[in-house]
Amino acid sequence: MIRSMTGYGKAILDEDSREYQVEIKSVNHRYLDISIKMPRELSYMEEEIKREISKKVRRGKVDVTVSFKNYGAEGISIEINKELAKAYIKEFRKLAEEENLQDDIEVTEVTKLPDVLIVKENEDDQKIKQELIECVANATDNLAKMKEKEGEKLAQDLLVRINEIKEKIKKISRTFYWTY
Repeated sequence: MIRSMTGYGKAILDEDSREYQVEIKSVNHRYLDISIKMPRELSYMEEEIKREISKKVRRGKVDVTVSFKNYGAEGISIEINKELAKAYIKEFRKLAEEENLQDDIEVTEVTKLPDVLIVKENEDDQKIKQELIECVANATDNLAKMKEKEGEKLAQDLLVRINEIKEKIKKISRTFYWTY
């Protein structure tokens, strides 16, 4: 269980053309304060991520950054807003007639107009949730390992300093003893 200290943990998960990256930074703080920056399409996962982190981190100011990229075509569909496209075409034809212009409208040109093409992602929310939580758990484990190493270094430093203080106490005690 992580109690305090500064630290950093990172994890990357590639799964079926989806990439998750989670970075966790923490600094000493009296209470557990978790703030998360993540893509809007994953914002429904915020409380779940906080729960996962709080399983292993008890206190500190914890900043979490989540990135998500979907490179696959699975779960993606493209729709054409036909009514809007027809309205554009109708207005273009009117303009061409009024201004004596050639009426050679290409369908590819119409699809470039605002809101004609609609790209929808029909992701499997449960699968994404499971994969993201796995990535968060890995990043939290890496944070714990870093903090453990930092704690070991601090302990070693303290032992060296304690031994130096003991030696100085002995020296002072001998000097004090001989003077009386």
